Amino acid sequence: MPLSLAQAHGVAMVIGLMIFGSTGILFARYGRSIRFGNRRQLLGKSVWFQIHRFLLSFTPLLVLVGFLFILVQKGGAWTDPTSADIRVFIHSILGGIILCCVLIQIWLVLYRCHPQSRYRYIFDRSHRLIGLLGFSLFFPAVFSMLVVMYSFRPTLLPIFSFWTAWMIIVVLILERIQSRQRKPIVPVEQNGHGGNESQQRTNTSTQLDTETGAQIYLTNGYYNYIKVILLVLHSIISIILTIVFIVFLCM
Repeated sequence: MPLSLAQAHGVAMVIGLMIFGSTGILFARYGRSIRFGNRRQLLGKSVWFQIHRFLLSFTPLLVLVGFLFILVQKGGAWTDPTSADIRVFIHSILGGIILCCVLIQIWLVLYRCHPQSRYRYIFDRSHRLIGLLGFSLFFPAVFSMLVVMYSFRPTLLPIFSFWTAWMIIVVLILERIQSRQRKPIVPVEQNGHGGNESQQRTNTSTQLDTETGAQIYLTNGYYNYIKVILLVLHSIISIILTIVFIVFLCM
């Protein structure tokens, strides 16, 4: 059975935000101290940054494609609040704001200033705030539509509710771990008297990534292990729930 444009819109949006968007944001927030073995960098950049950039490269593309699907399906007309269900109108408004956030993020990333620029903090803060705003609005946008669809797609609401509950749980756990700040790594003096050989190896493999401007912290191996497990588990759960969501959406 071929997908309708409205269903294709939903598929693109949930893949872009439930899988790529959520995982990419979690890595940016909680993955900065993660290392794989003794490596904190991949291809010259921090591991978390490479994962964050890779995942969130797909989110804008999928959101734009999803918007195009619903735009064509509606014939370019905006939802009329006087004739349509108010919840559908709210969904369209929230979706429009999410689209604007995505477009602004694309512009910010393409034209971000140099990492050493005194204005870099403007990019860092605006990039973070706009990203969180767009992702946060995804939840009420989806719930507003799922409530409307409950009479003929009743399974979708509990699936998305379960994923939302999981997001809250994993964020609370990761915030708890994140709150246990570690001491920043102390650079080794060039004369070799700044620390033992083990510390020198650690600092050598964890040079500060100037592109991301991230502060490197010595991470307790246990917490590092828990973070990796939670982030991987989140990815798996998001993929599974997204597939199940899509199956019931397209039935």
